[in-house]
Amino acid sequence: MNALTRHIIRMKYPVFLIAALFLVAPGCKKFLGLSLQTNASHTDYLLDPNLNMTAWQYMKYRSGVDTTNPSWRTDTVFKFMYNAVLYSGIDTNEYTKPNRTYIFLHNLAAQTFNATVPITVSNNCYWGYYLVGSPGVPATSWTQYTPAQVKAWLQYLIISGEYNFNNLTPNGTTVNTLLPQNTDTLNPTSIMVLARNDDQNAQLTINNFAGSSNFTTVRSGGYVATNGPIQVVGTLVIFKRIQ
Repeated sequence: MNALTRHIIRMKYPVFLIAALFLVAPGCKKFLGLSLQTNASHTDYLLDPNLNMTAWQYMKYRSGVDTTNPSWRTDTVFKFMYNAVLYSGIDTNEYTKPNRTYIFLHNLAAQTFNATVPITVSNNCYWGYYLVGSPGVPATSWTQYTPAQVKAWLQYLIISGEYNFNNLTPNGTTVNTLLPQNTDTLNPTSIMVLARNDDQNAQLTINNFAGSSNFTTVRSGGYVATNGPIQVVGTLVIFKRIQ
């Protein structure tokens, strides 16, 4: 019998003994002097998606203009969108009307920087996709576009009807937006396609249809304003087919 075999024989019986102690004494409160945890107390709760305010109120609340927000000086994730609304001249009442779904723009959807040296602006945000000047360069303000152009994009981000995790499917749902038809030559019917991924993340996507050249994954969603759901994006939202 070699040394390795003797070592295995010596070791296997204590191992089986320890296993047997666990099997025959499941009600034991202690093992080898250590207390065993019998249960753990915790409180079950669900995150409440209800905002208890209109979409317009929520936009202002997180744009650094509503002093009722205790963090109003730093909670400014919708500041660029709020500025776009004011500059474009879109009727702010559109954000208070019921039976709608709102795509809200995180600041990153307007301006995102690439992690490059030197720093560059991503082409997956509005200011980096729609270049200004000649030669074209990324914008730094909404005022470098016409109010009509900015208004058209905001109209496209307001959907007729309420769509959220509960009624969207992986198959994709074609919805109508407030953008007047024939405004966008790439999307003459002004439609949008919404879907919910059928995986553990269950993320919502926008314009992820067959033949799409650019789709958007919702950054955070499921917020429920008093007049409809809000889905927040951090990248460009456009309707464009592969040419």
